Amino acid sequence: MPEKLTPEQCKREVLRYLTQRFGIPIEVLDRYNYIWSGGAIWMTSVPLELLPKHKAVQRVGLRALRKVPQGWKPTTPLLQFFDRYINRNRLSLTYEQWRQILNGQAIDCFREGILTEKISQGYVALELDGVVIGCGFFNGRFLNHQLSKVRAAELAEAFGLAAITVEGDDDD
Repeated sequence: MPEKLTPEQCKREVLRYLTQRFGIPIEVLDRYNYIWSGGAIWMTSVPLELLPKHKAVQRVGLRALRKVPQGWKPTTPLLQFFDRYINRNRLSLTYEQWRQILNGQAIDCFREGILTEKISQGYVALELDGVVIGCGFFNGRFLNHQLSKVRAAELAEAFGLAAITVEGDDDD
């Protein structure tokens, strides 16, 4: 993969990955423009020709996918943005399972009885009561959250868990 992707390459990667992994329709993804910045693909509704060319402007829009050693990692904001379109690799967790995962404990999906036959290994959209809350990683048996430290701490507080000390954000 090159150091920098063109907008056309970004769009091709987004359409391929998000339709295959999460079932988001191409026609929904095709409404947006995609640009490369800082090791990630960003999504914007602004026409590319209107984007500022000034070096002080580095990013415009919503960070969609980050490049990681295993391929692409979707961001929580992206999954939340496309929530209603995600029909693959989506797991619904109970409040207790959310508490467990936010406490840093992996969920053993087999032992917990979480239906995983429609879930493939890799990144998943995690939901509560039908709403996507964040990104997780499923290795075929165990599930961990992939939330930033700040977002995990905010959710932990909302779930009434002990306060988690946050020493900076680790990118969602």
